[in-house]
Amino acid sequence: MNWFKKFFRRLQKNVKYSASDPQSFHEIWSFQSTTMRLTSLMLILLIVVGGVTAYLFSGFFGGITGNGSVDRSKLEEQQILIGELNERVQVQANYIENIRLILDGKVPMTITKDTITNVHQIDLTQIQGSQTTSENKLSKEVRNDLSTPSKDSKSSIKFFGSPVLGVISQEFNASKHPGIDVVTTKNETVKACLGGTVIYSGYTRKDGHILIVAHPGDYVSVYKHNKTLLKKVGRKVQLGDPIAVVGNTGENTDGPHLHFELWYRQTPVNPKKYMKFTR
Repeated sequence: MNWFKKFFRRLQKNVKYSASDPQSFHEIWSFQSTTMRLTSLMLILLIVVGGVTAYLFSGFFGGITGNGSVDRSKLEEQQILIGELNERVQVQANYIENIRLILDGKVPMTITKDTITNVHQIDLTQIQGSQTTSENKLSKEVRNDLSTPSKDSKSSIKFFGSPVLGVISQEFNASKHPGIDVVTTKNETVKACLGGTVIYSGYTRKDGHILIVAHPGDYVSVYKHNKTLLKKVGRKVQLGDPIAVVGNTGENTDGPHLHFELWYRQTPVNPKKYMKFTR
């Protein structure tokens, strides 16, 4: 035990610590303290520095392994959302490009026998092909579907007819749904909303039987998911002429209805601003 007492006494002895200039040996600074106090101070500083370092590192690694997992999941959700938005934009761009190709006489897809399914036999004698009284009145007022400029449109087209009447199941949305869906009675006749020329009459896997009509004044009308088509490419139609029969063809449909689009100068517009669809 004597060696321990000697060691403890040495720790309690005052020791002078100083710093001097090596050239002049002039003392710059100095202080006196016991070895025990100095050792205790060093231990306290070491504990404080170690604690601060451990806290900083625990926060850093915790952000990576703990909260970072939440941030990473948010980033993944945002990436998925951005991917879906990019896909929608690409689909819309492709759709607009296809419309332009059709208007230029270049059909964007080749129709083959394998793409045509569920061919329907329609008794044309049962189709109501005559114009109604209101449509006949409109036809006389339109005079080949042209009139003086309207107040709310830059186009010279003023009168439009209703392709079908029923219940609107999905409204117009320029970026997500550039048209409206109208649910109507079974085998309802689809009529031309305006006089013009049929520029596309065919079948696609997603939208079924499609008919597209080009009208005066830079208008184009699109009729999708039809049961059958009554007009071929190149045929002239007048307002109220029967052009198709409402159906449920194509993958993008869950029931009989007409998906109708109206385009003005290669831009989709809300058809409800031009014609009525409810009874």
